Amino acid sequence: MSRQNAKESSDPEGISDTILRGLIEGGRARVVVATATTAVREMVGRHQMVGLPAVALGRAAMAGLLLATLTKDEEQVTLQVLGDGPLGGVTVDARSSGQVRGFVKRPLALTWDPGSAGQTRLAIGPAVGRRGVVVVIRDLGLAQNYSGQVALESGEIDEEVERYLITSEQIDSLLRCDALVDSEGRITAVAGLLVQTLPQAHGAAVVELLRDTLAGPLFSTVLRDALAHDAFAPGPIAKAALGQCATGMQVLDQRPVRFFCPCTRQRAELTLTMLRPADLQEMILETNEAEVTCNFCGARYRWSEAELEGIRRRHDRNRPQG
Repeated sequence: MSRQNAKESSDPEGISDTILRGLIEGGRARVVVATATTAVREMVGRHQMVGLPAVALGRAAMAGLLLATLTKDEEQVTLQVLGDGPLGGVTVDARSSGQVRGFVKRPLALTWDPGSAGQTRLAIGPAVGRRGVVVVIRDLGLAQNYSGQVALESGEIDEEVERYLITSEQIDSLLRCDALVDSEGRITAVAGLLVQTLPQAHGAAVVELLRDTLAGPLFSTVLRDALAHDAFAPGPIAKAALGQCATGMQVLDQRPVRFFCPCTRQRAELTLTMLRPADLQEMILETNEAEVTCNFCGARYRWSEAELEGIRRRHDRNRPQG
């Protein structure tokens, strides 16, 4: 893979990651259905994750994408699920254009139990933790970002984000996400569904009906059936999950999903310029070099002793004189 394409997901198996946005029940509710198998495979592959850490990142990436595609304008959402479980936390950045990236704080904290592969839906609550917070930061390109949070309860990421939407953003919502894995804990398919009542559209009854319909692991069953029948795409998944509510669904738009990390050497260097001059001097004397690793994509950027000395001198020149 070339350096130019190193931080953008490809599609080697012809799997199309797609977001579909639409209206159901005559406009009483909006629906977003998305698939992100290739993008999530790229993310977990970069961090060598299998099993529960991979599932946690897949569900979080899916939830972040669904949150980011609720407006017409360009929006970026940062979703953080910070729990007291062995994973330590999951962070995802997603854009309304379909770009997504993410990482798990401790990606190798758990080993994979092959016997878990037979479960319809894997429980990740113990891995995430049941004490902590869910934080959502929305960047609409305005002067100030919008931020909200709720305390963790179950540790199941899609349940937590659904509860965040209901309690913090006060929108009656249904959110279901899953990442399916094979017997070796490798990602086979990732998808998610979001249904929300629209303002003054009286769609609460639709959301409640679908919440009952898709209780427990039923959405995961829908995804497994879609994968088995070679119908793993937003349209077929929406029809299978929504049932009669999908009748007459109005599709507003569709857009591709892809893994993308915008980190660069220049951005990484900013982390070094924020160090104190004494810390830079110590780094020069002790290690003669520096390395910054991007948490999201794993890219590594290195600086030699001479380059660090140049950063230190620029730091001294730019420091206010007092």
